[in-house]
Amino acid sequence: MNMFNPDTYCGSYCGACSIAMYSKTGRADEFVACLGGVPKEELSCGGCKSDNIYAGCKACGIRRCAREKGIEHCIDCADYPCKSYRTWQKLATIFPHLNGAAASLENIKLDGVDHWLDEQKRRWSCPDCSMSFSWYATACSKCGRSLASKAQKLSGWRKLLCRFLLPAAYRKGRAENKTV
Repeated sequence: MNMFNPDTYCGSYCGACSIAMYSKTGRADEFVACLGGVPKEELSCGGCKSDNIYAGCKACGIRRCAREKGIEHCIDCADYPCKSYRTWQKLATIFPHLNGAAASLENIKLDGVDHWLDEQKRRWSCPDCSMSFSWYATACSKCGRSLASKAQKLSGWRKLLCRFLLPAAYRKGRAENKTV
């Protein structure tokens, strides 16, 4: 499974991931800017359900749990929403792109993953040229259209935490990878 897969276990949409977009376009948004110490060649990912996963995402407990249980989405688990998922959802106070994850899981359950993926692709594509854009992109990388009204924002204390938490997750993922 080495091709890009935008589907996730948690309900986030990897198709708008800042790291995945950076590897495609070379344009950094404010989320990627929080990863200042991470080597640029390591800012690539095939999505959390792929074999080519960004080191910071390798440390994700939600991903690990879903893979161990052999489920496609957290909502397929008898324990959903478990303590781990509820704790993870608290990160949405820091990272706005996580806010819709639980609702996305409900949509996946009701309408199916293909419908949800199509809906997300439309949501995260430029209205003018259809180029995909990341959660925090303020302009389209292809046509330059302003996306400020659609972009998630990291400001103030969120940006400070982002600059601490994201490199810490990267280091943890790298360390876990070395022990495997």
